[in-house]
Amino acid sequence: VARGADGHGLAALRCSSCHGNANFEPGRIPGHPEWHLAPREMGWEGKSLAEICAQIKDPARNGGRKVEELIHHIGEDTLVGWAWQPGFGRSPAPGTQKQAGALVEAWAKSGAACPAR
Repeated sequence: VARGADGHGLAALRCSSCHGNANFEPGRIPGHPEWHLAPREMGWEGKSLAEICAQIKDPARNGGRKVEELIHHIGEDTLVGWAWQPGFGRSPAPGTQKQAGALVEAWAKSGAACPAR
């Protein structure tokens, strides 16, 4: 399996070849109507909290969103919400999506500060 140039798989094996509209429990295949990998520029692996914070705030690296738009994206977007309902054999993100949205809203309203390092 490979991401492909557009993040939706290679021409011969698109994400939708395996990933359907919902999680497929017998095969442990995650699913969502809009299933796709996050763009490479959104990756967090190996980054510090300060780097992740700066990335989240940067529209060039967060899907073109202003900080205020992240409230809806994190708090209500159903593909993001998959993290709290990942299916059999996977651990959900902590808390709830609604709580995550509320935390992002409080962070945005308080100036969206990032850690120094």
